[in-house]
Amino acid sequence: MQKTNNEKRVVIYCRESRDDYGENYERIETQRDLLVKYCKTHGYTNIVDIIMDDDKSGTDFRRFEDIKYKAKNKEIDVIIFKNSARLGRNQKEALNFVEYLEEQKVEIIFEDEQYNEEMFGLYAWFNERRARDDSKNIRRNLRHKIEEGNLLVKAIYGYDKDGKHLVINKETAPIVQEIFDLYLRGWGYKRISTYLNKKGVPTPSQARNYTNAKKTDNWKAQHIVRILDDRRYIGDYVGGHTEKLSFKSKKTRLKNQEEWIVIENHHEPIIDRETFEKVKEIRNIRKKSEYNNGLRYTDVSNNLYSGLLYCGKCGTQMYKRKGTIGAKIRPDSYLCKKYCIEGAIKENGKNNYGCMSHRIRIDYLNKIINSYIENLIENPKLKKYLINNVEIDTNRIKLELSLNNSKQKIIQLRKKYNQIYEDKLNNLIPNFLFKEKQIELEKKIKMEEIKEQEIAEKLIDIKDQENKEKLIYEVIEDIKENGLTKEELSRLFNKIIIYNPKEITKQEKDLYNLNDMMYNELYENGGLTFHLKFMYPQTITNRRM
Repeated sequence: MQKTNNEKRVVIYCRESRDDYGENYERIETQRDLLVKYCKTHGYTNIVDIIMDDDKSGTDFRRFEDIKYKAKNKEIDVIIFKNSARLGRNQKEALNFVEYLEEQKVEIIFEDEQYNEEMFGLYAWFNERRARDDSKNIRRNLRHKIEEGNLLVKAIYGYDKDGKHLVINKETAPIVQEIFDLYLRGWGYKRISTYLNKKGVPTPSQARNYTNAKKTDNWKAQHIVRILDDRRYIGDYVGGHTEKLSFKSKKTRLKNQEEWIVIENHHEPIIDRETFEKVKEIRNIRKKSEYNNGLRYTDVSNNLYSGLLYCGKCGTQMYKRKGTIGAKIRPDSYLCKKYCIEGAIKENGKNNYGCMSHRIRIDYLNKIINSYIENLIENPKLKKYLINNVEIDTNRIKLELSLNNSKQKIIQLRKKYNQIYEDKLNNLIPNFLFKEKQIELEKKIKMEEIKEQEIAEKLIDIKDQENKEKLIYEVIEDIKENGLTKEELSRLFNKIIIYNPKEITKQEKDLYNLNDMMYNELYENGGLTFHLKFMYPQTITNRRM
């Protein structure tokens, strides 16, 4: 039997967004009032929900997951929009959504236009086309504002924002000047950041009181690099760094530097141009001096690899030995600590006493590590890994929705369980029927709880993967900007193990998840095995150590 209008369960859906270029002539509350009035006029008195999606893009259809859930569970009969554009501006997604509602027998109504199943595909195409054109217009308008120097997203460290203008902050601007001065005096990035931390100077995030800024955050080398590299400190406005990949996507890409918009003498400078150019020149000279045959070196006076290098024979950590000892001149190296303290293994000697000579020169190790990281960045397996993480993001969203659905289902099942228990207490149902329903509901609740647990565990795994992806980007970008530091090496590697020939065992092959080729090369020739905090292990063999 067909329901009357006053019996049908109705959802009112309202949406407004900045992407509706030139169409925001009414507030979302006005849109809601129009739809409520429409329902009263046409006898739709059973309104079960009013959804207000304020500032939601019409190209993002994840906003309809809750409606799809309700439609699947037969909780709604009608959904009312102001027009087809309020439904969405992505033709493919709009058609899929409408088809899904029709399969669930949910009626679609537009307040100011007739819903026509045959013509809707054309309307959806038109709305998507409109969204694409609107996006171009918005970008053109924003670029015009940037070129006029009127659009400032935020004030950088050292400045405050006063309307559309940057004004110097008297507390943080002297810190910027001190950073440039210290660098001109020969200080490095790390030394400057350590100095600022000892002085207790707040980091840029702390100075701005950002919600994600922690009290324990410290200055890092990358903070210093960004400040020294930012020409906005000489009074130039720099904008248009990024752009959206597509009008359907929120993701952005960094544009080529030639495409940036630069306006000289836009605001009061903190650093004079002469100082900025001197710093730039020194930085370029230092970068060149750090390279040899395309490989970047680091300061060997720092004990970069302590806690990371391990002897493949005895498993103890390697320690750094300075080059010159007595009359002999030796290069700086890492050696097996156990071998240096106890000496070589002796026949018929004590158990677990001594080790073999494991030694690697630091200059050679620097070359290997830098070469390894350069190859890692260009490794197609790494790129594939990062591409796969796009799928991880999609899977996470699906799992989060499934987890929410599962939780809601458990709540509903427990409500039913409580209801039949109350019915039994009130003698509304016989005991045999109560037991039947009790067993059935307990079984369903148990199965759903198991399902919920499985989904939650999968979500934990995916979030771990996402954290690893974030780690990869951060570490590689920091190393590319600042060279190797102990901190970044520790974030990148679990350990680096040095083996002599004929030393690695089958047990270690399995323990470190090495394939046959890696194992055979290490066994025959000795070498290094790198254990990353993501992906897979790798080895370097046939190398002079």
